[in-house]
Amino acid sequence: MRELHYGGGILIVGYEVCTAVFDYALALVRSGRSDLITVPVLVNGEVDESNLLLGPTTQIFCTPAGVTHPDLDDPAVVSDLRARIDGLHRPIMALSPDTATYPDFEFEY
Repeated sequence: MRELHYGGGILIVGYEVCTAVFDYALALVRSGRSDLITVPVLVNGEVDESNLLLGPTTQIFCTPAGVTHPDLDDPAVVSDLRARIDGLHRPIMALSPDTATYPDFEFEY
């Protein structure tokens, strides 16, 4: 379990979720992008969800948590974050400015 310090508050998250959040935050910084994610958190002893806005200016850090809960390391959340990281590394295809090739596309200069 980890305490994820975010926006002046503390969220209790699972270790694997915390690692995936940090990896995704770093990938977003490197790509200059932002994203909204939802992660499982512990609130008053119960599992709930929290939304986090991650981007180039996000400042987060983790410390050990003094509590445990078996359901905070949601494999689906970790898998989703890993897929988002992979999606940031896909090559971007260049579009041709030839309007005959893309008749419905409007270019702005």
